Amino acid sequence: MIPERIARFWPRNLYGQILLVAASALLVAQMINATLLMMGVRNRAASETAAMVVSRVTNQIERLEAEGTPIAQRDQWSKLGRPLKRGHQKRYSPVAIGLYNGPVIIESASEQHELTERAQEFLSQGDIALTNVKIFSAPVHLLPAQLREPPLRRWQAGRFRSPDHQKPKTAILLSARLPDGRWINAAGLVRPYENASVIALLLQTLTLFIAVMIPLALVARRIANPLNQLTASVQKFGLSNEINELPSAGPDDVRQLIEAFNAMQSRVSTLLGEKDVMLGAIGHDLKTPLAALRVRIESVEDEPEREKMASTIDEMVTILDDILTLARLGKSGETAQSVDIGALVEAIAQEFDPVEYRVPDHRFIATIRPVLVRRALRNLIDNAIIYGKIARIEILEKAGSIEIIISDQGSGIEASLIDNMYEPFTRAEKSRSRSTGGSGLGLTISRAIARAHGGDLVLINREEGGLKATFSVKK
Repeated sequence: MIPERIARFWPRNLYGQILLVAASALLVAQMINATLLMMGVRNRAASETAAMVVSRVTNQIERLEAEGTPIAQRDQWSKLGRPLKRGHQKRYSPVAIGLYNGPVIIESASEQHELTERAQEFLSQGDIALTNVKIFSAPVHLLPAQLREPPLRRWQAGRFRSPDHQKPKTAILLSARLPDGRWINAAGLVRPYENASVIALLLQTLTLFIAVMIPLALVARRIANPLNQLTASVQKFGLSNEINELPSAGPDDVRQLIEAFNAMQSRVSTLLGEKDVMLGAIGHDLKTPLAALRVRIESVEDEPEREKMASTIDEMVTILDDILTLARLGKSGETAQSVDIGALVEAIAQEFDPVEYRVPDHRFIATIRPVLVRRALRNLIDNAIIYGKIARIEILEKAGSIEIIISDQGSGIEASLIDNMYEPFTRAEKSRSRSTGGSGLGLTISRAIARAHGGDLVLINREEGGLKATFSVKK
């Protein structure tokens, strides 16, 4: 179930959903890939810096040992932070090393356990055993000036370095305890993540999207187009007597679906044709004896009795016509045509009284079968007048459909009975008595006609009293 906030942006068609899901999956995968890549680059840069710091500390210890200088002599370590003159330029060491009475402690620093283990293993191999070796990742600006300034000057004096380049924000800090209790603290800068890498990553993402989304869009279109044609054909099926076979297109699964639909359409059309022939024969065979009986009762001398008999025959003919109309809706012989719904409703409204109907300001055009729609609207308007005293008619246009609303001022229908009112031969006894009602097929026929036109018939009770029938057709 898609949340309502997301559903507003969720495509309704299959083509859009395939592309959106694929694009989202690619974006998430690329974001994860970019995150892992950036973490890998940063870890590699930190490892390189840590290796450089450990190497410089080891080299300094070895040099002092070779010279016979006491390792704990402070001046020999502090010289590493001073600039060396080579020609006319001052050169600073990329690693600042100093002797302290204790380790440099920075609260926001985080210990790098893997790098610490490697450094401990490496430094333990020398003649001077360093203990409590730890490596931290710390913000550059929190380092002591003695450990911060030399590496920063070295970095800023780098060849071809532009002032606009991002400065290092992270440093690797090494702390180790000498045998005499003094502490060696050394720091080196971690190379920042260059903008060029970000641009390369964006270009990689764009290339990946182009390479994947364009072929996917073509494949999705190859699937969606035949399905859209199939949907349009299904919606039109039964609205005309013509059988339009769809060409097989798309992948094999879609082709098989289209071929199955074409075969089903042919079988249904054949069955409907046979049904129409049968209904025509039934209608002829039943109406002929009823007509003969209607003529024969004219010889009955008792006039009240003769009128009752004639009324019964007329009711039987009406019921038979309703049944045949309902049965033939599946395949009507009437051709659909473009009709002005406002003009159609106006012509029907003039046949009844009392009816309230205002001609709309603009035209409502829909492709319908006028004879069937007239019959449905006559049923609804006639019911409104008989059971609700007056019929009020209104036409509204909504997305893809036109609604004809017929309301009355009657007592309405019990809410529990409304759904049953669409069933054949069903009537609400309390508000629609047999003496004034018909065969109980009027609403069934009206709803069948609405659905045959891509719409529906909906009955609801009005708050102010009465019933509202909404008859809709697709534009």
